[in-house]
Amino acid sequence: MSWYLTLHSPVRSTRMRRVRHSIYQSGNTAASGMASNDVDDECCFMFTWAIENWPVSFLPSFAESPTFHADSLQNTKWRLQISSVEEEKLVYSIHRHTSTEWNTVEVIFEISFLDPDGSTVVSVKERKYFNLETYYEFVLEDAFGLDRTRFIVNDTLTIRCQLWNADDKYSSNYSSNRCFAHTRLAIERRTVFWCVRKFSDLSIDGFQAQYRLPHLSQKGHHVLTLNLKIIKSGDGESVLITILGYNVPQRLNVELSVLDTEGKKRFCKKSIMYALNRETSTFVNLIAKEELMKYKESMLYKDSLCIRCEFEIENGSAQNDPHDYIRKVFFL
Repeated sequence: MSWYLTLHSPVRSTRMRRVRHSIYQSGNTAASGMASNDVDDECCFMFTWAIENWPVSFLPSFAESPTFHADSLQNTKWRLQISSVEEEKLVYSIHRHTSTEWNTVEVIFEISFLDPDGSTVVSVKERKYFNLETYYEFVLEDAFGLDRTRFIVNDTLTIRCQLWNADDKYSSNYSSNRCFAHTRLAIERRTVFWCVRKFSDLSIDGFQAQYRLPHLSQKGHHVLTLNLKIIKSGDGESVLITILGYNVPQRLNVELSVLDTEGKKRFCKKSIMYALNRETSTFVNLIAKEELMKYKESMLYKDSLCIRCEFEIENGSAQNDPHDYIRKVFFL
């Protein structure tokens, strides 16, 4: 597992030093030299962000936390972001909000990924200067991997951000504040059954069967279109199933399988698709027609091909719920 740290500002983007960490086999936290497994009660501000409806098959494309207000950090505002640039790389970052004054603030921040018990699994801690619009970005390679169950519980990823003011003179009149926020990703999980009747009548360059997955909230609209046709494959014929390249989701995992007369899955095929090309079809499954006809009595009940279609779809923007503050300000 590797981490990359990048400093960004309104004027320029500068590549900083590379910080490398690893998760130990014992399961201890991987973090920078200052990171800790425990919550620091002396931090100026603590922000806990729960990201719900986390996908199983892929990383979400983008989510942004609600803006949180840190009184004890010169009344600055902040937010966190996550995104994925590749299939296994999760990018997360801390941003200073643009609505605050043009003063520079030096802070110590720690961003931690929490397990179901609230303990730190992975964290990074840095001391940095933030101008307006400055942000620091980290890359978590092979995100979660085999340790997914340590990060995700009830389809929810929890991230904690702690902030300290590097100059104590600005925080002496304030107590520690906390904020809790929830974001729900636009992830749909769907299972449908597609029955292609009169299967034996299908031929090369002949009729093509289509199935449109209906939209859950928009009546009359559909999420995607599956297309089935017979093609020439070597000396024989094959059944080709594709997703047509229009009206496609942002990200998609699909598992297709043929059901036999007992309802058992056969010819299973999984595909994960990112940023689909909207002008072309995307290959999903290829089945030799000869194999289906060979077991016609068990696979083609009454000459119908029954396909089980299992989808996990990212189709829209993440939604933030109202966030709660525990804020107490004491003036001396």
